[in-house]
Amino acid sequence: MNGYFQLQTSEQGVSLLLSPPTGDGERIRVAELKEYLNSVGVPYDVKAINSALLSMGEEKVVLFLAPMKIPPVNERCDIQVMLDKMTVVLRMFPPSEGGLQTSKAHIMDMLAQRKVRAGIDEETINRAIEKKPYCTDIIVARGKAPTHGHDASLIYHFDTNNAARPELKEDGTVDFFKLNNLHQCTKGQVLAEIIPEEKGENGFDVYGSVILAREIKKVSFSFGRNMEISKDGLKLLSTVDGNVSLVDNTVFVADVYSVENVGTSTGNIEYHGNVEVKGNVCENFSVKTDGNVFVTGVVEGAVIEAGGDIIIARGMHGQNKGRLKAGGNIIAKFISAAQVEAAGFVEAEQIINAKVSAGTNVNADAGKGLITGGRIVATGVINAKNIGSAMGASTIVEVGTDPSLKKHLAELQKSVGEKSKSLPKMKKVLEEVTKKLKMGVKLSPDQIKNAKMVQLNIAETQAKIQEELKEIEQLDKLLKTEVPAQINVRGTMYQGVVVSISGATMTVKNEYTYCRLIKKDADIASTNL
Repeated sequence: MNGYFQLQTSEQGVSLLLSPPTGDGERIRVAELKEYLNSVGVPYDVKAINSALLSMGEEKVVLFLAPMKIPPVNERCDIQVMLDKMTVVLRMFPPSEGGLQTSKAHIMDMLAQRKVRAGIDEETINRAIEKKPYCTDIIVARGKAPTHGHDASLIYHFDTNNAARPELKEDGTVDFFKLNNLHQCTKGQVLAEIIPEEKGENGFDVYGSVILAREIKKVSFSFGRNMEISKDGLKLLSTVDGNVSLVDNTVFVADVYSVENVGTSTGNIEYHGNVEVKGNVCENFSVKTDGNVFVTGVVEGAVIEAGGDIIIARGMHGQNKGRLKAGGNIIAKFISAAQVEAAGFVEAEQIINAKVSAGTNVNADAGKGLITGGRIVATGVINAKNIGSAMGASTIVEVGTDPSLKKHLAELQKSVGEKSKSLPKMKKVLEEVTKKLKMGVKLSPDQIKNAKMVQLNIAETQAKIQEELKEIEQLDKLLKTEVPAQINVRGTMYQGVVVSISGATMTVKNEYTYCRLIKKDADIASTNL
């Protein structure tokens, strides 16, 4: 409770009762006391008042002011509107003996005189009338601050940083072949989301004036093609598999990832969709995607792997380290010193010193139509103008066998061999454990556990070997089944070329010109085109 003061009157004159605060209450305000005495017209000694207040302990003090008679002083109220116009403070001062008590109506009238008409707290006023908290700030009216709500905002669910940045390896070095500048997306993926605006509520001050909530800003999506907005208008979704980017606050989705060149500016490319390279694929870099790859320029000692087709407008300089692998077809102006594998056909005007494997045909019959050096394998047909060279370049052409089946067969045979080698070692370990048990040697729980694991591995390895042997048998039968296969020569097949058709093999001793090579019985025969 705050300290307070009260006038006392007697025959001798006017005195001042000074009551000290209790608990955390506020001490009597000297300025307020002086202002009060001035307003009621009672003279006083400033020094005496200051001295009495400074020396006051926990007991009440009565200070004689003047030998005069005054009429009774009523209970007084002071009302102050704060500068921000949001609160009104009431302070009450006790009456002298015989003075009248204030009323709620009087306080309400004072508020009205000061034009306070909003946020009046009548319960607090009633409580003040009842409890008499003198010399205490009592908030009897309070305005309402506006609630400003919040603006709508956009959240992007993809990396919006378009700056190419190299990948940091575990050892702390930087891999400049991986620049992480490609942000892939899938069909139906939410790319951006609007967090809706929340409108504010107007407020008011104690005079009843409206305080407007600030204006709320809305947002909208800015986007290109291959996207749609959800029914509720709050989500932006991709309608295709592609790559997403944010340029000048606009979202773009491209179902074809297009770059000028693949090199130090892009790093290696790994993408879910089609890739277009307007220039070249530089040495030691790679492009890997489950879509198609189209290269306008040259591929130089690089790797391209595609789930679909690979098309190289100017050709492939493999430099004996370049590799092309396609789930579809491969088409190039030329292929030189490269390893090429296609599930479909391979087509080039020139194939030089390359290892080519095609699931269907190899076509080299346009332009110069040359196959020279390396090994060319096709399941169906090899079409070429010229095969081999007058200089006797080592050239092997093979048709009638699916190269992917042969590769898988080799992998299975290797797997069976490795598993067969591991079995005796595991069996020996198990035999040693069994021997110890028969001798009465007590094994630790870990040793018993390991023995059970070895026993389980033996059973699983034996089952896997049987499974792979069965698959090897099926592949072997399939590979021995002859399929229609042929080599069509529309120019010259030179001496020294090794030809294999459905298992029959020969080395060309005399040049063949404008003919078709097929398997006849167990031999290779030449017929007219």
